[in-house]
Amino acid sequence: MKVIVTGDSHTADLFLGQKLLEEESPAPLAADVVIRPLGGGHILPTPFFVDRGDHAEITAPQFRPQFARLPLDGVENHGTIYGICAPLHTARVWRHADWRRFAPIGRAANETPISPGMLRRVILNDQKYVLALIDVFVRSGTRAFAIEAPRPFRHHPALKILRPDVVLTVDRSYRDIMRAELDDRSIPIVSIPAKCLDEDGFTLEEYGRRHDPHHGNERFGRVMMLEVNKFLATMPG
Repeated sequence: MKVIVTGDSHTADLFLGQKLLEEESPAPLAADVVIRPLGGGHILPTPFFVDRGDHAEITAPQFRPQFARLPLDGVENHGTIYGICAPLHTARVWRHADWRRFAPIGRAANETPISPGMLRRVILNDQKYVLALIDVFVRSGTRAFAIEAPRPFRHHPALKILRPDVVLTVDRSYRDIMRAELDDRSIPIVSIPAKCLDEDGFTLEEYGRRHDPHHGNERFGRVMMLEVNKFLATMPG
């Protein structure tokens, strides 16, 4: 079984975690896993590919050095399973400073309420092109699964100006909406284990980077690659 894990910058966590596992054991995973990032997540809400029916022609200059197309072509793609780290990257929405003025829950005197429908629209707009890429995988009969990105860290600077309960509500709504979208497409998800989260739903600080409030560290990557391994062990070759 060959597996290509790709997606946004959170694939770096997975790469570091895989390296830790390789140091612990010469053959720690249930499959031949290659981690090959696509690029920065800030490009994903833009039209970064052209739909060619059975594949996506990657057109974003930042992504082209990694992939000319997805899925890959011919023999190179035969039997390959793709792990996509992108559909459950929520930070682009919840960290926005506008959440000082808008709130999806119990608004304060200076906040404007936002409806669940509007929040859903914002989230699906953020993931419009990622979902379109996944639709290409589904249409071409290519096996794929999604890998969850870290939930918010308490040390993120956005938490200095935003209410934690608003951040968590937006993050949870984002994940719930995207899980439903992925389920509709029969795309399984490798989720973050509960042991990585505190009682409120923030990612534990021990899985974060001291000078990077956004990405997980190698310990987080190790946990997630073990979860990927468990998932792959259940899949037919």
